[in-house]
Amino acid sequence: MPMPSPLPARFLTVLLLFSSMGAHVGVWAVLLADLARHLGLSPASLGLALALQSASGVAGLLAAGRAVDRLGRRPVLVAGISGTGAYLLLLPFVEGYAALLAVLALSGTAGFYDLSCNLLGGDYERQTGHRAMILFHAGFSGGAGLGALGSGMALAAGAGYEAVYAAAGTALLALALAALRLPLPGDAPAPGEEAGGESPGRLSSAVFVCAALVFVCFFADAAIEGYASLYLRGALGSGAFLGGAAIAGMYLAGAAGRLLGAAAVARLGERWVLAGAGLLAAAGLVAAALAGSASRAAAGLVLVGVALSPVAPLAFSLTARAAPGSGRAVSVVTAAGYLAFTAGPVLFGALADALSLGAAFLLLGVLCFALAPLARFPTGRLWKRSPGAR
Repeated sequence: MPMPSPLPARFLTVLLLFSSMGAHVGVWAVLLADLARHLGLSPASLGLALALQSASGVAGLLAAGRAVDRLGRRPVLVAGISGTGAYLLLLPFVEGYAALLAVLALSGTAGFYDLSCNLLGGDYERQTGHRAMILFHAGFSGGAGLGALGSGMALAAGAGYEAVYAAAGTALLALALAALRLPLPGDAPAPGEEAGGESPGRLSSAVFVCAALVFVCFFADAAIEGYASLYLRGALGSGAFLGGAAIAGMYLAGAAGRLLGAAAVARLGERWVLAGAGLLAAAGLVAAALAGSASRAAAGLVLVGVALSPVAPLAFSLTARAAPGSGRAVSVVTAAGYLAFTAGPVLFGALADALSLGAAFLLLGVLCFALAPLARFPTGRLWKRSPGAR
């Protein structure tokens, strides 16, 4: 019987998987404008295509949740990385709208990859007793930044968007091959074994509260990402530099906030970090809504980026403890995030049209405030089961 791989190798494996998933997101985000321009897509056509991609991602997540409980981690992980690489490799060959929709439907396999990463992060925490999920998600943020930066540099150097997509897809296929042998955290249910002691078709209430935490966090992220520049530059009259710097500052603040969040959890415990995240995010949004100047509003939005950054990784960590090893539970929580990213800009935009951008940010602050009481609901028994929790 082979000796198990040392835990540091398993930590690095999970960190690599999160970082590579983030890099794929960064590449996709930067090159989307080039793809849309090449195909001559209107905003409405692009929005419909992205809605299909989100729906495909949710369907992929829910299917993967059941598959991973029956087949085990590695097959679903390899399928997810391979499918994500394949859809990136196909994008350079897309020459029409129907072909784009078909390729984006395939991108639902990215949900397999997303789910596998969060499951493996939970497996690692459960196996070692170390709170590492925030660090893994910080790796995702760093990977997204590097993917976006690398794509921008390649385009600036004269590379076509097709070549960048092809390079990213090839790298992911190579990672899929490596994932056949990479050391993965253990302590997961055997293929076909029911995970987490759940009754078939039933999940605990704690899982749904974790899904609510992720929904609120990602709803706010999506709304701010879509409308912060319009608010700063349109409603408050900032220049292009400040508008762009505020968005970049939010992303950087999110990566830094996850690293700081790991230290805060070790010192204060998850309960207080989650509650504090809701209060700080609400304060930042209220400050942005009432600031009256672009610079103060930008500072408020950066505070929101720092505050919300630990919420999703902590919710996934709590899910792993509420339903140990359950792919279905993690798929429900992840799907809540996908739905929030889809619904957030639409609902926020409707509020802004009916009221104003400032009023919509104020109401978004009220929603973020709800994170504080939500954070206490699923956690009473989970703190007791968590090593070192306070």
